[in-house]
Amino acid sequence: MPLDANTPLPQELDPSSKRWCSRSLLKSLVALFSGTSARKGYLAALDQGVISLTNFLATIILARNVNPTELGVYGVGFIALRLARSFQEGITVQPVNVLGAAMDQVTFKRYATSSGVIQLIWAAVSSLFVAIAGWVLTELGNDTAGPALFSLWFAFLFWQLQEYIRRMLYTRQAVIYAVINTVVANAVRLTILLWWATQGKLSGTAGLDAIAWGALGALLPGLWSTHNYWTKNMFGLKETWKRNWGFGRWVLGGTIANWVAVEFYPILTAGMISFAAVGAYRALQNLVAPVHLLLRATDTFITPRAARLFQKNGQRALTRTLRLTYAVSIIPIMGLLTIVVIFPKPLLRLLYGDTYAGFSNGILLMATFYGLWYAYWPLQSALKAARLSHPIFIANLAAIITMFTIGIWAIHRWEVYGTIGGQALNALVVNIVLWKAWRAVKSKG
Repeated sequence: MPLDANTPLPQELDPSSKRWCSRSLLKSLVALFSGTSARKGYLAALDQGVISLTNFLATIILARNVNPTELGVYGVGFIALRLARSFQEGITVQPVNVLGAAMDQVTFKRYATSSGVIQLIWAAVSSLFVAIAGWVLTELGNDTAGPALFSLWFAFLFWQLQEYIRRMLYTRQAVIYAVINTVVANAVRLTILLWWATQGKLSGTAGLDAIAWGALGALLPGLWSTHNYWTKNMFGLKETWKRNWGFGRWVLGGTIANWVAVEFYPILTAGMISFAAVGAYRALQNLVAPVHLLLRATDTFITPRAARLFQKNGQRALTRTLRLTYAVSIIPIMGLLTIVVIFPKPLLRLLYGDTYAGFSNGILLMATFYGLWYAYWPLQSALKAARLSHPIFIANLAAIITMFTIGIWAIHRWEVYGTIGGQALNALVVNIVLWKAWRAVKSKG
């Protein structure tokens, strides 16, 4: 039907409306890069940059001083630490991050203290479990996986406690103290690695021990910087567990499922091929490891902030935050992946010598995997902020099914390249499920 001359144009057809939207987006981007919130965002990026740079340098130090098998032991142990973090995310960190973000100071102190006790219990139990499991494997004659698993008790105990404190600081927006804590932990870790390298004492398990010593070195300063968040008048452990479990059970399921869907591939490779193959995988992954900087910064900084915005302003504010997050992060991530794809062999030789240059063909697959991983990571943070963790679990469950069918076949057929290709396929599956869920949420909101 033709429009009357006096009838206002629909918003989507009105040029002035489009100009207003452009100006609004520009203002949002300027606001994102300025003010108190932006400064905290920069600090969060710096925090994750320190972590990513340390992991990057630690892998180079190890790769230049140990054989591929020992590097593979370190890689598998590092993945096991991420499993511990997956449990931690669901049991304590994400509940405190999301539920604690809107609490007043008194309520938060009671809640954070009781959640901290739960975290301490879980860290002790998981540490004891890996020690016993490692001892059993060693007694059964596995002199590679057994000692590596046993050595993880140290890192499981102190790294989880330090991580809980660091993430608590983010929840209360004390970002500068979180950054200081991160710098201390990683400075201690790198110093120890370099010292052991000069003494000829480096190994895969030594690389894991350095993580534990770094966490222990930052734990006491972390306790001091969070002294205002502790109280004797804490909530009951049963009450806090119910609250955390009510929110965190789907987060826990989702993070564990994500770990299995993404991180379990190298462990399968160690079992089906060799630890040396995992060493080659770790060397390739290290080239794109800086992508973790923005992925982890997104989850650490955006999730509690998005949770507060969602509680105050609803779905529209969350959608805007998600859009801005992608707008800001896509250029550095895609730029890094492009450089790595263009210069794979020179970069491998620069970092490791000729040891891993023969695996340069795997870089394109690794960049594809990380690109697909990035495509759903901010979305996953937004879903957690909206307390919609069920789709995350379903997405990763679908990816696990893919792994135990197509993924195992790919590893058997193409070894390390099959590992990376399987991870890329899993990331694609997760993307499809999560973006479909997000469209459904937007249509309702």
